[in-house]
Amino acid sequence: MKKQIAVLCTVLLWVCAVFAPMARAAGPALSATEAYCIIDADTGLVLAQQNMDEELHPASITKVMTLGLACEKAQGQWDGVSLEVTHEDVYSLAGTDSSHIALQEGEHVPLTDALYATMMASANDGANLLSEYFGDGTIAGGVAAMNAQVAELGLKHTHFANPHGISDTDHYTSCYDMAQILRWALTQPGFETLFTRNEMYPMKPTDIQPKERYFHQQDKMRVGSSRYYIPAIQGSKIGYTNIARYSYVCLAEQNGVRLICVTMQSNIKTDKYNDVRTLLDYAFVHYTNYTDIPAQGLTRELTVAGGGAPLGMVTVTDPGTRLLLADGLTAGDVSVTLELPEQYVLGTSPAVYAVYTVNGQDKQESTSVRVPATITGLEELLERNTGVQLGSGTRSPGKTAGLLIGISLGCTVLAAGVTVVVMKLRKAKKPKHKH
Repeated sequence: MKKQIAVLCTVLLWVCAVFAPMARAAGPALSATEAYCIIDADTGLVLAQQNMDEELHPASITKVMTLGLACEKAQGQWDGVSLEVTHEDVYSLAGTDSSHIALQEGEHVPLTDALYATMMASANDGANLLSEYFGDGTIAGGVAAMNAQVAELGLKHTHFANPHGISDTDHYTSCYDMAQILRWALTQPGFETLFTRNEMYPMKPTDIQPKERYFHQQDKMRVGSSRYYIPAIQGSKIGYTNIARYSYVCLAEQNGVRLICVTMQSNIKTDKYNDVRTLLDYAFVHYTNYTDIPAQGLTRELTVAGGGAPLGMVTVTDPGTRLLLADGLTAGDVSVTLELPEQYVLGTSPAVYAVYTVNGQDKQESTSVRVPATITGLEELLERNTGVQLGSGTRSPGKTAGLLIGISLGCTVLAAGVTVVVMKLRKAKKPKHKH
């Protein structure tokens, strides 16, 4: 009898699983494009997606990472920087039938020209040159830096084998990862200006080539006279190889809402145009306002360590945030938890976060975003530890003096370290909105 009941329960569970109505995914279902992801450019919150973690060949949208790292190294100081074209920059592309600007070995190219050539003309030789710039003189070093940045961003579905995007079995990314790479790149000095330029760019003659070269952006969705024109698109990078098919990443803004949209493996060029329009139309209709999420008063204690020993406790709280929610959702549809390490070691960046999770139902992706949490009590902890008095005991005058000097130096170092951390925390609390 018990066996019959067990069998009956199993059958009923199977029937419920098969015939129960499935929750409708948020966002359009695309058939001619394999994967897409739309995120809020400010917080990185996923709004809608399809196969966003699928690992695919990216083609030239790879160059978003290459350009981002070059901008990070330059820190906005582009003028006066000259790059020398190496043999590998040019001849590693032999037989690939790839886009280039005919750089020649030994040619000296201004950094600014290399950046705009790589962005606007999608020059693979330009990408090689930039890779050497931030890769300690070699393309391989540049690729290693690209993968190190992937790891720093915590991305799980990306590995780069080159700086330009020529298809390779070990060169892949996902729509989600590429969206987050663009979001990071937009924070680097000069990148957004580079990424959003629409005007033709003239490259002056160099020490080897006497003629000017002219670059223009190649995305028809940013050309006002094109029937594919989408005014909301501020900047974009396109990609294509026979294996990757058509890939696309863009920054779009409308009525104060800033989005990043990525599509990968669109079958033909018109599929890409039509599907990007479908996605942006959907997003700007359903996401019209940012919602303030007030602090919920969550608190947890965190041990602070320094000099190899615990120093005391600080308090971590949720700070509140501002999220882009689909129309029809409210702050009540967002929950928050705290994410803390086992301890906070002075001199390192505190990995303490408030994790805000959206219950999107069928209106929005049910996903989370991490925001730096608030730490209180650090300055008081510093004061307590720099004011510690020696206990009584029998020590020789020489040893006592040496110990006093050691403690004094140690406290000075500790105070300096904690002061630096406090300044970083105050800076991190400032809201970062780019509109």
